[in-house]
Amino acid sequence: MTWVCLLSPAFDGAFLAGADEKTRAVFEAHGDHLDAMRAGGSLVLAGRCWDGPYGIVVFEAADRPAAEAVVASDPSVMAGVQRADLYEFNMPYPPVGAWIRG
Repeated sequence: MTWVCLLSPAFDGAFLAGADEKTRAVFEAHGDHLDAMRAGGSLVLAGRCWDGPYGIVVFEAADRPAAEAVVASDPSVMAGVQRADLYEFNMPYPPVGAWIRG
């Protein structure tokens, strides 16, 4: 199953400009979490609205409990820096070209 996680606030320019050292460390750990998801093959795509409200993570998980566990293990969620909203995601138009997973 495919899931989308909307993380808020986005780690946009304004957020990062005002971040203290501890928050920047959480930001780095969040990136490491996404890297591990990609290495494990579950990450479809991730990014942020640079001047908008959300970070977006699209990923694969077997079911809702597994997806919730992935989200709960994100360091930015664990630290309370970001709030996560999780939705099952229908992707009739998956990434194409160089972005094709395989």
